[in-house]
Amino acid sequence: MSDMSRIDLSSCKKIDKNLQTNIIRLCIDEISYNNFYWRFIKQNWPAILTNVSNEWECSHTWISSKLGADATINFVFLKDKIEDCLVPVTICSDKSVSSELSFYDFLNKWEKYIQSSDSDEDCNFPYLKDWHLKSQLPYYEFYHIPKHFSSDWLNEFLTENGLDDYRFVYMGPKNTCRTPFHVDVFGSFSWSVNVYGCKKWILLPAGEELKLLDQFKKLPSKINEEALRKSNVAFFVIYQQKNEAIFVPSGWYHQVYNITDTISVNHNWFNAVNIRYIWCNVSENLRKVMNEISDLKNFHNFYEQCQQILHADFGLNICEFLDILCFIAKKRLFMIEKSRGNANNGNIQCLSSMMFHLNDFHICYDLKNIYTLLKTMTQDKIVYNCKELYKKCITFISLLDQYSHQMSESTSCL
Repeated sequence: MSDMSRIDLSSCKKIDKNLQTNIIRLCIDEISYNNFYWRFIKQNWPAILTNVSNEWECSHTWISSKLGADATINFVFLKDKIEDCLVPVTICSDKSVSSELSFYDFLNKWEKYIQSSDSDEDCNFPYLKDWHLKSQLPYYEFYHIPKHFSSDWLNEFLTENGLDDYRFVYMGPKNTCRTPFHVDVFGSFSWSVNVYGCKKWILLPAGEELKLLDQFKKLPSKINEEALRKSNVAFFVIYQQKNEAIFVPSGWYHQVYNITDTISVNHNWFNAVNIRYIWCNVSENLRKVMNEISDLKNFHNFYEQCQQILHADFGLNICEFLDILCFIAKKRLFMIEKSRGNANNGNIQCLSSMMFHLNDFHICYDLKNIYTLLKTMTQDKIVYNCKELYKKCITFISLLDQYSHQMSESTSCL
């Protein structure tokens, strides 16, 4: 098994949070998975990794072979390699307008726009975003997940169960496209790699966005540095270059500009570190839904209706969140049994593919966090009052109880 398929986690020295005052750049080969996990992911602090996409197929084929500033987007290759299809786009002048456009039409418009004299000015140009290209072409290995971001429970569950994932391609011209001021879906982590071009990021540490609430408790759809300074908001400005990955932590609101023509690969994800934060967001949003339709609470299917609305509005409901936790727990338990030579244990069946190898510490750390959260969930009134959810939680808690000694022993140094 190659080193790139291994994800080794171990304990580390306690990190002084007071030292985290800047967002730094690190060469991806100069920081280990373990150090990045504890220093940035666990601390919920952003970082930029350089030299990330040098070996990606798309870095060599989607971009011309010219060096430096002379390199351009290889529109011919993109059309030859990827069949025409409808792609999701938003209109740069109105981010509320989302639609679909032929991929080839998009490329043709973009190429003409680059060649036009108006390419340095804002225009009503479509921005390709949230394109599930990897899901659409699963055998096209145009990029590889950076090892430092490989503990991704969300996409591990979704891809192995044939569901819509959170792996995206973004494409758009310079000086036209802005991702509105927002926080990532579910309160998840995100990572974004620039295959081509430069982006400007404005990032706010979690909680700073509260200073921007208006009298109606609404946040602005766009921000600028001057307004942030006037509101005494702490923020960071990052210029992300080609071949660089940015790690955006949970709860960090941000806004992104295309300084040049850009192509990027983005993932939203969560894991053992932020599942409690995701759970808090899911349960909080469910309570909001229940309050909004409280006049229907006497209907026999009130709870089911709330879950459906939560899925439609938030993208994830409690049933789905619990399914993810249980799926990951099963896989991690399967790994333990496999290491013991008991892969055919009837209580732990896992038919999914093993895309990476976790060491014992990592497996037990994942399981310990699931175990703790499931216990927390059983104390929640909504879960407790739903027999199906409560029973599922108790069933997995009982299963994990059998491994509590190993979990505690393996992670005792934390």
